[in-house]
Amino acid sequence: MSTLDFTVPRTLIADDQPDVLEAIALLLKGEGFQTEAVTSPSAALDAIKSRNFDILLMDLNYARDTTSGQEGLDLLTHVQAIDDSLPIVVMTAWGSVELAVEAMQRGVRDFVLKPWDNHRLVTTLRTQIAAGRQLRRIQNLRAENQKLGSEIRAAANFKTMLTLSAERLQQALDSHMVVIFTRATYENRFYATAKAGVNDEAIRGLRFEATDTLITLMQAPFDPRSGNLSEEEKSRLDRMNSTLMIPIRVKDDLFGFISLAGNPRQEAYDAEEMRFLESVASQIATEIHSFRLHGQENEMVEARQIQQRLLPRTIPQIQGIEIASAWRPALAVSGDYYDVLKFSETQIAMCIADVSGKGMPAALLMSNVQAAVKAFASATLGSAELCEKVNNVVSTNLPDDKFITFFYCMVDTQNRKLSYSNAGHSRGIVVRQNGQTVNLDKGGAVLGPFPDWQYDQGIVELQSGDRILLFTDGVTEIRNLDGEEFGEDRLIDLLVEYRGFTADQLQQMVMSAVTRFSGEIFQDDATLLILAVE
Repeated sequence: MSTLDFTVPRTLIADDQPDVLEAIALLLKGEGFQTEAVTSPSAALDAIKSRNFDILLMDLNYARDTTSGQEGLDLLTHVQAIDDSLPIVVMTAWGSVELAVEAMQRGVRDFVLKPWDNHRLVTTLRTQIAAGRQLRRIQNLRAENQKLGSEIRAAANFKTMLTLSAERLQQALDSHMVVIFTRATYENRFYATAKAGVNDEAIRGLRFEATDTLITLMQAPFDPRSGNLSEEEKSRLDRMNSTLMIPIRVKDDLFGFISLAGNPRQEAYDAEEMRFLESVASQIATEIHSFRLHGQENEMVEARQIQQRLLPRTIPQIQGIEIASAWRPALAVSGDYYDVLKFSETQIAMCIADVSGKGMPAALLMSNVQAAVKAFASATLGSAELCEKVNNVVSTNLPDDKFITFFYCMVDTQNRKLSYSNAGHSRGIVVRQNGQTVNLDKGGAVLGPFPDWQYDQGIVELQSGDRILLFTDGVTEIRNLDGEEFGEDRLIDLLVEYRGFTADQLQQMVMSAVTRFSGEIFQDDATLLILAVE
């Protein structure tokens, strides 16, 4: 990918005047460019379809009896459809502001007037080639991140996942060497587990003690040549020509680190490459956590199957409403929980909860919540009372550093009412048929820390066309590659725009949008419950 920076710039020149083509080709050859000349839009398109170029330098007018530039504008549109990252510079001896604006809208990066100034022309081309290569690098890194993330999650075992990651990182970043170290399960050491660009002998027996100094340094990426490492540790890293260390961690748990040597550019890894590396490291950490939880992957698979059996296999429905759900764990098992309980043909209850943390510990705590809800829920017990009873039970079993957010509501289609209590959970959202929204935020504190808390209860009148969404914060707090959160505003906009959809259609729409936004990388468990009122 980054090797593109060291190739001779390939320039496609499109102009219907042979003398212009010859003069520009001669100029650029002397400046170290490789050129190809064509005299028509169709020839330009054929060249772009079959070969790679760093830039297109083109005229807008190919018909001598007109100066409309329409042929050139049409060519711009076709080029953008083939390769929207190809920089385009236009040369013209005439034109108007309107034509320039339209050309820019169709992808032109810059203009050079005829007769041209040689220095300005070469400088413009070099500038746009550099910008185009950087854009392509960013696009390639982001595409590679999504592809590698899917492959990491699909890896059959621990070793395969790490080896694949090392090889793909080296290829994507053009790094001389990549070595992944992981912490031994029953030892306080990090061992070289996977590598690319280096032979086995070079890393044989290579290990690092999990010292306080190393763990402190691994709070963030760092250059080991300037880090406060021991001379022995620096000597080991010198064997790999290491210039960058990327921690592999989930919150406070350091599972390992990635050591990278330099690149042919002999430059530091740039901001986009660092985002790529940290994203991949985060995905590796998530999978290591998943593989290692309880020591065996097959145990995790079995645990997930058990947890799925605890969730509703089918969603109960009652006359006049439709309910749909989605459940997407970040790890093999989830700290999210939801349930739908049918009391009669006109009464139904829904609940959703989220334990702080992820994985097996959170899943075990969530099973307590489920058992308590099943034990207490009934058609005669109000939402606030249910929250108080569940809170009283789970508070006796919850560690001091844990809590549970919880939302419980009862739907009465005969009286067209929804009563609810929100125990510190993400607020539910009601979207009316006219697009107005109502927040479901009455209730009280999270479950666990305050065993005697008295909860409030809210009541909402149900109207035809209402769409009600309950969700965990893994939906709104999921981040894209730039670190931006999906956010509640974006979620509400989706609900309002597609409020005419059925509950199932709306659930699919929301989860698809969240998945696309995050590049299929879920940092937290994500759960949805959607109710549609006829």
